[in-house]
Amino acid sequence: MIHCVTPEWLPLLQQLLARNDWYACRIGCLLDSYGLGYPFAAFFVQVTEDGHPIGAAARYYHDMTLLLTDDSDTNEWQSMITMWGCRSLLCDRVLQPERPSDTLTVMTLTQLLPPPDVPQGLVMTDTPDLKALWALLKRCEAADFAVPSYEDFLLDLSHKLRHGTAVCRVLQQAQQPVAAAMTVAQTAHAAILGGVAVDPSFRRQGLGTWCVRSLCQTLSGRTVYLMRDPQRHALFYRRCGFADTAACTLTY
Repeated sequence: MIHCVTPEWLPLLQQLLARNDWYACRIGCLLDSYGLGYPFAAFFVQVTEDGHPIGAAARYYHDMTLLLTDDSDTNEWQSMITMWGCRSLLCDRVLQPERPSDTLTVMTLTQLLPPPDVPQGLVMTDTPDLKALWALLKRCEAADFAVPSYEDFLLDLSHKLRHGTAVCRVLQQAQQPVAAAMTVAQTAHAAILGGVAVDPSFRRQGLGTWCVRSLCQTLSGRTVYLMRDPQRHALFYRRCGFADTAACTLTY
């Protein structure tokens, strides 16, 4: 049975989130960031008749992340998702074949590498102006790199930065961001890399590599993941110490 998580069910959810994997990190980050007190963040746990947790999910506005185990009842999850509805669903398999989906590659940091030297005149900050950072991301927007509205970006990232569930590494010139990397989800045990961007006029100078490697150094002790298009950016992230480890399905 699937239960909407209240304080009564929270220990069972946390039991599943102790797993060190991609989905537990996404769900755990939302739980650490927002808790159970916001209407736009809802959490669910699936349990057996004897009370053993076998699956979990988080719904943030209209996007859902689903953590399945070998014992999960996928039919029950399919019914629940149909009832609640969602704009997108991340999980390790296709649960709604009638909707379009993409298979994405999950990479894991396997080698912590030092950042390269950066050109003179650039300064690192981990507290950038968020509107300027968002503008950098918009300049780099592509088919596989969608950027949310400024309002959504500001509300989510500023909240996570305050609660220690996200960090940034940004290179600036004259206080304007020209390259960046950040964690889009972070817990005490794991982190998910995202928001990697280099201004088109500053590319091929090693700035993206610097941001990624420098950020990963600050995450030492955590397992670091990222998600990418299977056809793009493989070589770049391998040069940053990542290796392909799994696949996930994005249904939209």
